[in-house]
Amino acid sequence: MDNTYLKGIERSKLWWMIDVAPAIEQRVPDLYPYIAAGLVGDGSDCFGFDDEISLDHDADTRVKLWIPMGVGGEGAEYRIRSAVGLSTKGVLSVEEIPQFYRRYTGLDFSPNTWHEWLAIPQKNLAAATNGEVFFDEPGRFSERRRVLLDYYPQDVCLKLLEGAVLRMGQAGQYNYPRCLRRNERVAAQLAKSIFIDAALNALFILNKRYMPFYKWAHRALTSLPILGEYASDLLDRIACTENATGEIEELSQAIINELHAQQLSSDDSDFLIPHARVLREQIIEPELREANPWKI
Repeated sequence: MDNTYLKGIERSKLWWMIDVAPAIEQRVPDLYPYIAAGLVGDGSDCFGFDDEISLDHDADTRVKLWIPMGVGGEGAEYRIRSAVGLSTKGVLSVEEIPQFYRRYTGLDFSPNTWHEWLAIPQKNLAAATNGEVFFDEPGRFSERRRVLLDYYPQDVCLKLLEGAVLRMGQAGQYNYPRCLRRNERVAAQLAKSIFIDAALNALFILNKRYMPFYKWAHRALTSLPILGEYASDLLDRIACTENATGEIEELSQAIINELHAQQLSSDDSDFLIPHARVLREQIIEPELREANPWKI
């Protein structure tokens, strides 16, 4: 890859600082104080994962603007776009703050109950909190963002972690080696895939970070402070090794050790499923505790 490639988020920030912000401040000064600007949402550039390969689609420099609902009336978007003018430098989008968060959470407000949290796909939460906010003097966009960045309530964390640990144990530690012994190669690959997905989920939860869309999950793993680079290398070996039983056990033990370190389990089993039961017992909300973890 060419080291001179400038990431989309850096191009976005430069365009905002050099052209977009001055134009709005000078030509629509009544709207400027209400605006938040940044690059957040869908796309590899929002995650900082864009590269030369990304140039084959959606390669424009993008700046996103968010305004509170009703500010400036129906003509606010047109006035902002007109102030910036036609430019070959990038693509400018303008939307109301509730519209942005409704697209990712399905809610007109920040999630509060465990039902509301679990109804939101984790990849949506990752997209709603990625990237960077360049400017938000009024703070309304960032206020909603902070609620999501504070991560799930503890009961929800425990439930999601219970499910991830169960899938790791059932698919990776139990079914995968049995499929290999029976020479069921397709079933073994499916079991391995389920284990990898569950392990990624567990690792993101243990780091209190939202797991992004599957295409970016492994790449995002390297930035996690807890087991990130170690688990990333190990998962790569699991994916590429014909018989990855040893690597699966190694990663399972690393997860168990971290559960111990975070005082989430005191069970001494080297099999993950007993640890899932310990996680379940810590959930305070009775309905959530009894919910089927395989369906969460």
